[in-house]
Amino acid sequence: MQNSFFMQQAIEEALKADPNKVYPNPLVGCVIVKNEKIIGRGYHKKFATNHAEVNAIKSLEAPVKNADLYVTLEPCAHFGKNPPCVNAIIKSKMFKKVVIAVADPNKKAMGGIEELKKAGIEVLLGDREKEAKKINQRFFTFFQKERPYVILKYARTQDGFIARLDGSSKWITEKDARRDVHLTRSGCDAILVGRNTIERDNPSLDSHGLGRDPRIVILSSKPLLPTLNVSKKNPLIFQKFNQKLPENNIKIVLDNLFKENVQSLLVEGGEKTITSFINSGYYDEIHEYVSPKKFNQGIPFFGGDFKKIRSSLELVSEISFSKDIRKTYKKKCLQD
Repeated sequence: MQNSFFMQQAIEEALKADPNKVYPNPLVGCVIVKNEKIIGRGYHKKFATNHAEVNAIKSLEAPVKNADLYVTLEPCAHFGKNPPCVNAIIKSKMFKKVVIAVADPNKKAMGGIEELKKAGIEVLLGDREKEAKKINQRFFTFFQKERPYVILKYARTQDGFIARLDGSSKWITEKDARRDVHLTRSGCDAILVGRNTIERDNPSLDSHGLGRDPRIVILSSKPLLPTLNVSKKNPLIFQKFNQKLPENNIKIVLDNLFKENVQSLLVEGGEKTITSFINSGYYDEIHEYVSPKKFNQGIPFFGGDFKKIRSSLELVSEISFSKDIRKTYKKKCLQD
């Protein structure tokens, strides 16, 4: 059988994990093969517990010799919450070949490939690399681009407005669509909004009990009123921005959030914030909630020609709620 078949099995193992339980680690799966048959399986189930390779080795009914190990990410070579996975592979003396989908982008964890080679184990790299990266896009974006994985979210009317002319916007979508947003929040490290959104809507910006609450990030040119809901939650506030070059400000924010170990960022700002992120190019997904309501006039979600932007996006999913629709777009470059 081809390597890609067994690696696909390893990817399916990785997908068994709950990303929120594994975080901040990536999803990793592993299978052990002997005589063209899978004899062991494992995946990383929870942060600070055994990694996929160790779980796969422990799943074996008995020790083996000259087996092949397939894993979706380079075995780690550093001491973290667990000893290096590469040590467990080498010390077992069970493997003649290790097939790895993609090298680890985390500089602290990399080095497993060289350790395996030094131990005389054959290493093959790059099998189903695209698929392995795809299941951990946030992890790879964070370490390779040195910024959070950015999701832009807005809710608009059928005719393209996110608020009325007076700025009022509650509620464009129905309760079930808003619940979906809260679930998305629970899977992100941080949520970012602009000062206008905070002062106009006074939102809580939490997950409404559906999971962990994201850290709150606010773009504001002045201090917030202490009576606002978010003021009590120790938000991270970015001030003193260059208003003439708002796209440059986005880079400053993301650089700082990278230093804060924020892997994923949900942006729920108004027109100015969404427009600045889109124009900067520093985003990876767009979650567009479309309501059947019409305002006829109001504040648009984007301060430019969005048709030109759509050519660089790919619609990857469309989910219907009771009345609203969520369209998820990703940059086409992410599909490469």
